[in-house]
Amino acid sequence: MPSQPNTTAPDAKNGHPEGPVVSRIEKTRSSSADSDALRLEQMGHAQELDRSFSLPAMCGLCLCLMATWEALSTVVAAALTNGGAPCLFYNYILSFCCTIAITCSLGEIASMYPTAGGQYYWVAALSPVSSRKFSSFFTGWTSLGAQIVFTASAAFAAGIIHIAAFVAVLVTLGVMAPKNSASFVFTEFTNNSGWPSDGVSWLVGLLSVVYPFLGYDAVCHMSEEIPHPERNVPIAMVGSVVINGLLGLVYGIVLLFSIGSLDSLLTTPTGFPYMQIYLDVTASPAGSTVMSLTLTIIAITATVAGIASTSRTAWALARDRAIPFDRYFSKVSDRLRVPIRAILLVLILQILLGFIYLGNTTAFNAVLSMAIIAMYLSYLAPIVCMLFNERRSYGANDYGYWTLGKPLGITLNIISIVWMTVAIVFSTFPTVMPVTAQNMNYSIVVMTGWFLFGGVYYFVSARKKFDIPVVNVSGITALSVAVDGA
Repeated sequence: MPSQPNTTAPDAKNGHPEGPVVSRIEKTRSSSADSDALRLEQMGHAQELDRSFSLPAMCGLCLCLMATWEALSTVVAAALTNGGAPCLFYNYILSFCCTIAITCSLGEIASMYPTAGGQYYWVAALSPVSSRKFSSFFTGWTSLGAQIVFTASAAFAAGIIHIAAFVAVLVTLGVMAPKNSASFVFTEFTNNSGWPSDGVSWLVGLLSVVYPFLGYDAVCHMSEEIPHPERNVPIAMVGSVVINGLLGLVYGIVLLFSIGSLDSLLTTPTGFPYMQIYLDVTASPAGSTVMSLTLTIIAITATVAGIASTSRTAWALARDRAIPFDRYFSKVSDRLRVPIRAILLVLILQILLGFIYLGNTTAFNAVLSMAIIAMYLSYLAPIVCMLFNERRSYGANDYGYWTLGKPLGITLNIISIVWMTVAIVFSTFPTVMPVTAQNMNYSIVVMTGWFLFGGVYYFVSARKKFDIPVVNVSGITALSVAVDGA
């Protein structure tokens, strides 16, 4: 019997045979890692973190980071107060569509500049040289503050809980709850907020459907830990918003058909309206406890991944010498290849927020009230820079893997800017009238304090040392990156 030709080649390093398929895979992986590192180097930074996240894992992280249907459970009472069920339903659809416009706009920029710095780096790359340092610093400062007070995110395993719990809760509500009429859900507008204008009440209620869609930018801050970020980061961002948005829409409809009276939700002895809904539906403390526990599990796992994402922002700012003690917090563990010190910083800050809650819930809610404003301001800045400064001068070859094209890109940029401007303005309004010390919206006060702190630090120290190594976009997007099979 004739011998078969030897299709293996010796491994030069250890002498073991290496199959041609294995060889090609290893070469592809090596080429991929090299191109990702080169792209990051062209943006002025060295590859310090391991690119250990796959695209499915990153999608799972972002899905649970946003936790849209779970977050919707926590804001349903506030939404019903400002406009009733139709306000929640139609505003949710509007928020869903506009959030897709925002993520597409940010995804296009992230594809060009995939870095852990995210928004503040993008502003530096897209803004005029004269205002680059100032605008970039305050974008990063705003983004960091928003992420610290907005605890969200989770790992891939939690995505299973996210989906499984959705099915379990949805089936329970759909089968066991007495049903409201279609007119209650879709047409019966009610204003129980105390605002004399129904229009203002409706727009204030808009904020209840903005909150469940926050947090998708966390993927950008993990972009130095995923292969081919110019492709995978936009896909994870937009994909997670679409999936979460559809889950939240289905859940919201079932929830609105299942809820009892608004008075019972607002006066519930549990302190949490969604728990009262589950209790009314199941008529069982044990059953409602299990349903509520699923949300708690997601919240716990989300906190862990939220710290991971926020710590990358803090680390990136420290790397560019934009925060106090930057040398200390920019250190990456040689053994674990993660920014341990930045993680501990974010963890300590979030624990301190918890102590504020134990001391004074009004003060705690005042701090959290800046989340929507700060998040949207950090999203708004790079989109404005892209639309008014760079989009007119960019050619087709200047964009990354994810490109919208000028007509669609301009349209989505404008929709994003208008939507976020409206949301920011009405997020400063108190949700109910008359205003008391307990229900006052302190977001402006908290944001002013955060900006004053950042302003003092900037003019005293940061403006002298803060520096972002930005290169021309053509030098980055011209890099040939092999993305097939990644």
